[in-house]
Amino acid sequence: MPNETTIQAMKDARAARVSGRFATVAELLADLNADDTPEAHDGSTNVYADLGRPDADEMQAKATLVTKISQTIAARQLSNDQAAAALGLTLAELGELLTGHFRAHSVDGLERLAALLDEAGR
Repeated sequence: MPNETTIQAMKDARAARVSGRFATVAELLADLNADDTPEAHDGSTNVYADLGRPDADEMQAKATLVTKISQTIAARQLSNDQAAAALGLTLAELGELLTGHFRAHSVDGLERLAALLDEAGR
């Protein structure tokens, strides 16, 4: 059973009244239609460049390699233990890597890890 507040709000809505800071539905709609949203821009294919990072290309390459590593682990249905062992990482290190904490890794190091997974799958 609706409470008195809900019943009153429904009556107001039917009568085209609004409660709160707006006196009329027209005022509410004008506020909702106000163009105060931030301006949106199309981005590039490199979010790091869009953010103005000086190492954008390197970070994009790292992100691509980590994505490849993650996809390979999933495709091979490796457990985290198996994947960490194949990569020579601890579970904590693997978890950090797969959750986007790869700044400390070099591109060469990530390429080596991706190659280790390729070799382990053969």
